[in-house]
Amino acid sequence: MNSSAQPIRRIASNRLWTPQGVVRWPLVTLSAEGRVLGVESCPSPDRRPATEFYAGMLVFGFPADYRAAFARLMSRASEPLSETLPALVQAEGGVGVVLSGLDYETLRLTPRSQIRLL
Repeated sequence: MNSSAQPIRRIASNRLWTPQGVVRWPLVTLSAEGRVLGVESCPSPDRRPATEFYAGMLVFGFPADYRAAFARLMSRASEPLSETLPALVQAEGGVGVVLSGLDYETLRLTPRSQIRLL
């Protein structure tokens, strides 16, 4: 690696939300600017060097005002995220977040759900 190469970031989680569906055990490679370069399914991310792990579901393209957007999601917590996220997530831009404290079976937020900016 030469000194002009841009660093990349690898993030693993329990789930990744995409418009095409939910990916289990995602390992996401990001550019230095935070753009998603690649996604693969990786059940053992701890065996990959320099990989960050976040418990929860990764969502990229979340509105920049992520706390207000999360509050709107929480107000609709009885609905599955598969119904509420498509209207919220932006195809271009936005930020990466991790939603934790989910009910994975129904893919819904719970009273203990939280959001964290990546």
